[in-house]
Amino acid sequence: METIAAAVTGHRLYEDFEPFCKWITQEEQDTLEIDLKGFKKEQLKVQTNNKGFLTVHGEKPLDGASSKWNRFHKEIKLSKDIRSNEISAMFSHGILSVIMPKMVKAAAKENIKESGFEATEHAKDEAMEKHTILGVKTRKRRAIEVAFGVVAVMAVVVAIGTYYVTQLGNRYDDVSKVGVVNV
Repeated sequence: METIAAAVTGHRLYEDFEPFCKWITQEEQDTLEIDLKGFKKEQLKVQTNNKGFLTVHGEKPLDGASSKWNRFHKEIKLSKDIRSNEISAMFSHGILSVIMPKMVKAAAKENIKESGFEATEHAKDEAMEKHTILGVKTRKRRAIEVAFGVVAVMAVVVAIGTYYVTQLGNRYDDVSKVGVVNV
């Protein structure tokens, strides 16, 4: 646990800290485990709001002193696939576990079973999403590379053409001067 700052509020001196957190991601749920050894269940609060945020905070007296308190505050943006009304928390052996169930993609699974073509198209779309470089899909990136290549080749051709025209133009000027005989 890392201490962040100390603040005086009323008659209490608060020492803020950042607890150790660990995410466990599974297909059906995400779990946030927060190491809060020394805390009691009554000293912790877990809330969600209608803006899609999960807030976890707690405070406890330091070493039994009434004026010095230890506290933390975490605010986490929930992903859109989390069922926020079904989030639960459990505190055991100094570990607060916040369980966030995900929405089941049953409809997508049924579509895959019913229609092989739709499943193939869906798999292709997912594969395209995975193949991005700096946020640009691979196909678009390849098209950009080809366009830059064409522009580069055209620039070289124009440069070489300009060089030859200027050199050949100078030669023809010299030849026309030599060919003229003044009598």
